[in-house]
Amino acid sequence: MSSRKTALVVASVLLTVASTAIAQQWRVPAPQSFEKTAICLGQLEQPLTVELADTTAQHARGLMGREQLGDYEGMLFRYPQVRSGSSGFWMYQTLIPLDIAYLNERGEIVKTFTMLPCGSDDPNQCRSYAPGKNYQYALEMNAGFFAEHDIRMGDRVTIVGTVEDGQRCSELLQ
Repeated sequence: MSSRKTALVVASVLLTVASTAIAQQWRVPAPQSFEKTAICLGQLEQPLTVELADTTAQHARGLMGREQLGDYEGMLFRYPQVRSGSSGFWMYQTLIPLDIAYLNERGEIVKTFTMLPCGSDDPNQCRSYAPGKNYQYALEMNAGFFAEHDIRMGDRVTIVGTVEDGQRCSELLQ
């Protein structure tokens, strides 16, 4: 083999090894603190308590490492601009199955998935759940929540803030 071909083969191997090493260096983001608020979803009467993921670090961390969510608890990811439908969420280092609803700029559901934890230590092996439609918000709840409560495409999320004990969404949205 000529020295030029040898150099090309060596460069190709080094590039492959380097790109694999870079992919393997992705680290789980540090734990974050999240503000909480109440939302109303679709025709559901019970307000939901959600943690707000507003910063890049909060978006990256999300619900990683959580062992449970309460029955009417979740996380609302808010982005400053509409995101492409080709960008999605993954379940790397997420321990519990989740439902996700992608919401347009008006807070209306445009796509949902039930997402399963990814058991791989390699984030590149984890599935991405991309909605195929542009979105500005994403709501994660326990897996099965949307089916159990008949949440559908077009249902809307409305932030209602502080809720008194016993208040229902029909009262809060008047």
